[in-house]
Amino acid sequence: MNNDHFSWIPFYKEVAEKLLTYKTDRADLLSWIYQSLDSKFTSYLHEASGDLLSDTDPFTVLGIFNRKIKAENRIEITKQFKEFLQITSETPKDFDGIPVLNPLNSFFFAFEDKRNNNDIENLWELFEQVLNNESGMEAAFDLVRKQPQINIKITMGLYWISPERFIALDRNNRNYLAHYELNLPPKLPIFSDYMKIIEEIRQKMNDGKIAEKSFPEISYNAAWGAENDVVEDESDNESWYSEVLKVWKYKKNIILQGAPGTGKTYEIPELVVRLCNRMPQHTDREDVIHAYKQLVEEKRVVFTTFHQSMDYEDFIEGLKPEVSDGSVNYIVNDGLFKSLCERAQASSTQNSNWGIRPNPVVWKVSLKATYDNPVRTDCLKNNRIRIGWDEYGELISEDTNFKDGGRIVLDAFINQMQVGDIVMSCYSNRLIDAIGVITSDYKWDDTLPEYKRVRYIKWLVKNIKEDIFDLNNQKLMTLSTVYRLNSITLDDVLNILTKYGVKSLSEEKKDEEPYILVIDEINRGNVSKIFGELITLLEADKRTGEESEIKVRLPYSKSGFKVPNNVYVIATMNTADRSVGGLDYAIRRRFAFIPLYPCLLDNPGFNEELFRKVSELFVSNYDAMMQDYHIRPVASDYLSEEFEPADVWIGQSYFIMQDKNGIDQTFNRLQYEVIPILREYIRDGVFKDTETIEQVIMELENDSYDD
Repeated sequence: MNNDHFSWIPFYKEVAEKLLTYKTDRADLLSWIYQSLDSKFTSYLHEASGDLLSDTDPFTVLGIFNRKIKAENRIEITKQFKEFLQITSETPKDFDGIPVLNPLNSFFFAFEDKRNNNDIENLWELFEQVLNNESGMEAAFDLVRKQPQINIKITMGLYWISPERFIALDRNNRNYLAHYELNLPPKLPIFSDYMKIIEEIRQKMNDGKIAEKSFPEISYNAAWGAENDVVEDESDNESWYSEVLKVWKYKKNIILQGAPGTGKTYEIPELVVRLCNRMPQHTDREDVIHAYKQLVEEKRVVFTTFHQSMDYEDFIEGLKPEVSDGSVNYIVNDGLFKSLCERAQASSTQNSNWGIRPNPVVWKVSLKATYDNPVRTDCLKNNRIRIGWDEYGELISEDTNFKDGGRIVLDAFINQMQVGDIVMSCYSNRLIDAIGVITSDYKWDDTLPEYKRVRYIKWLVKNIKEDIFDLNNQKLMTLSTVYRLNSITLDDVLNILTKYGVKSLSEEKKDEEPYILVIDEINRGNVSKIFGELITLLEADKRTGEESEIKVRLPYSKSGFKVPNNVYVIATMNTADRSVGGLDYAIRRRFAFIPLYPCLLDNPGFNEELFRKVSELFVSNYDAMMQDYHIRPVASDYLSEEFEPADVWIGQSYFIMQDKNGIDQTFNRLQYEVIPILREYIRDGVFKDTETIEQVIMELENDSYDD
C-alpha cells in the first residue's frame, strides 16, 4: 500500500478518538463549530425551521470536512479541527479515495420533527462501540439502521474512523467491485450481512482474486477510476430535485423563495412533472414543458397568481347571482381549489358497485306530493322518479313560456342532474322515504297519464322514515319539487344506508395520482383570507385518510369538505418584494420553504463575468457558493444590515444575454432590467455604499454598449 495516498488515516482515527470525549459534552462541541469555523462551511447545520442544531452526532461532525467541497476548503477545516482537538497527526494533504457526502444530504439524523428522541444518542453509541471494538457493535448498528435519514452513508462513516475494518458501500466502490464479480447492495444491509460482505472481500483479496490488499486501496482505485468524486445519490442537480421532492411528499406544501431571477417559476414545471412521474426520457426543457402542459390539460395541475383582490370566494366557493323568472337567485360557485380537491378525491376512489359518480350531488325530489300517493308508489316500484309541468311539452327552451313557473326545477331535472347523482325522496318536510342513484338521462314518457318527465333510479333503500332535519342544517325541506341538498354529503348518505342495513359501499382504490395547485407570488395575496378556515386542512396529518383527518362544513354550500391526501401545493415567493405583506406564522407552519440562491448556468448565453460583477455587490463568499450550492450567502460590505443577501441578490436569469434565436440582448438586459433594479435598491436603502454601486452601474452601462 502506497502510504502517500493514505496519510489521512492516522489523522481521521485520532480525530475520531478525540470526538468521543465530547459524547457527554456536545454543547461545547457545537459551540466551537458555530463560533470558530467559518460560517460558509457550517451554514447547512440547522433544523428544518432554520434554528441552529441543539445536538449532533460524531459522524455528522466528521461530515463537515467529508462533503463534496473543494480540497483546499477540506484542508482548511481539518487544520482547525487539529488545533481544537489538539491532534498530533499531520493534517491530510489530499483526500483521494475518501467517500464524500452529498451536500444536500450531509446529516446522519433527521430533522427534529421527524427524528426519535434517541436517534442521535444511538449514533454516539455505535461510534463508541466501533472505536472500542466492543461486543455491542452489531446491536448498535442494527438499531441505527432503522432510523430515518440513515442509508449507505453510515458505512462511509465507519470507513472514516476504521478503514482497516470497514468498507464503504458507496457507488464508487459498488461499481468498481462489480468488475470482481461482487454485487454490493445499494441499500444498507443488517450488520451480519454487512460483515459477510466484508469477509467475502477479504477472502478474495487473500486469494488474489482482487488485486488490492486493503479497503483503502479499493476505495482509492475506485475513486481514481471514476470521472469525479461520486457522492452517494445523484449529481448536484439531481440531488436538489430529489431532496425537494422528498420534502414536498412529506410536507405536501412547499414555497420556492428567493430574489428576482433565481429560477423559482422556472423550476416549477420540472418539479411538478417529477412528482407526477411524467419525467420524459430525454430531459430537454421542451420535453419537460410538453409533459407539464399535458398535466394542465388533464386538469391535474391548476395555476393561479395571488393578488390583493383575490378572496375566499374565488379560491374555495362563493355565491353567484342568477336571474330567473324575473327574480335573482344565488347559486354556489366552486372556486379553483375546491374544484381541484374534488377531482383529486374522485381520482383516488372509484365507487364501483352502486354507480355513484365521483363527487355526486345529493338531490331532494318530491314525488308528486308529500306522504303516500300513486306517483310515489309507481316510482318506488318501477325504479324511477317523475315530475310534472306536462303542459310545457317534452322539450324546454328559452322560448318556453313559464307562465306557471317551474323554470329552475325543470332546468335542474333536465340539464343539471347527472347519472351517478344521489336522490332523496321527500316524504314530509323532515322525512325521506327512499335513497337512490340516478341511472339514466332525462326522458319523456308519453305512455304515462301525467308526470311524464322521467329519470330512472337504482333505489338503494326504500320505505324508510328518516329525519334529515339536522343533516339539512336544521332546515325543513321546501315545496320545490327538485333542488340540491347542499349540506348533505356522500358520507352522510352512506351513514344512513348503513343504519338501515345496506352494506357499505365497495370502493376500488386507485393509485393516488398527485393533483397540484401552483400559486405564483403567494405573498401578494392575503393568504389567511383566501384560504379561510381551510388553512388547517392543508397540514399533512389533517388530510383525508390520515389519523387526524378533519372535515369542515363550508359556509355557502353547507357541504362537508376535506383536503385529499393526493393534493399538493407549490408556490413562489419573491423575497425582494417589500411592497407586499409577509406570511403569518400559521401559514409558515404549513409550508416548507425552499430557498433558491443565484447560481452559475451551463448556458452558452450566460455571462459569468457580469454575473460575478453584480453578485459581489451582495455577497462576500461568491466563489464558495458557486462551488457548493448548499453554502449560505454571506453579506458583502456594500449591503445594508437591514437586508439579507439571499432576499435581494439579483439572480442568474438576468445574465442570459442571448435569446433563443442566439441574438445578443446584453444592452436590453442591462439597461432595462439589471440597472433599474440596482437603482431601485439604492432608493430603498438596500445598499449603504452608494458610491460603489453607482460606479458599478456606470461600468454596466459601458458594458451594455460594447460590441
